[in-house]
Amino acid sequence: MLWAAGITTNTMETQIQSQTFNLRQREAFIKLLTQVKTRAEKEIESDYTFNRRIENELAPKLAEEHGASDELKHVQKLTEELKDAKSALLKLGFDCELNGHVSIDDDAPKAVTQALEDAKRSAKKEREKNLKKFDLAIVAVLASEDVQEARKIVEALL
Repeated sequence: MLWAAGITTNTMETQIQSQTFNLRQREAFIKLLTQVKTRAEKEIESDYTFNRRIENELAPKLAEEHGASDELKHVQKLTEELKDAKSALLKLGFDCELNGHVSIDDDAPKAVTQALEDAKRSAKKEREKNLKKFDLAIVAVLASEDVQEARKIVEALL
């Protein structure tokens, strides 16, 4: 190694730099790079978001190129009509699912909810009436004098 008038050679500088770059310094650089990578990952959109954005940007153009524009306009018109019809139906107190299932809305008009409650009450009475005959048959079997009489009671319900 030559020292001439305070000038060092490139070899000497490299050796000094290599000697001073220790494990602790390497760990500090790695930590810094890891933090920067984490920040970059947060700023980059997810694959799902990226794919959805590209699809949303490209879909109208592809639809036009492949002759789907008229059908899209038709579906959009029908979708708007469906939305309006469902809104009108809800005002009447009903809802209709895409599969055709009709239900009564929680905020239905009083006349609709009253009719529903009346129907439920009537159906409950009918159900209780149908089940009561079994209770009466049990009592009759307990009060019967012989097997033949009990058998007739049971057979009548089967």
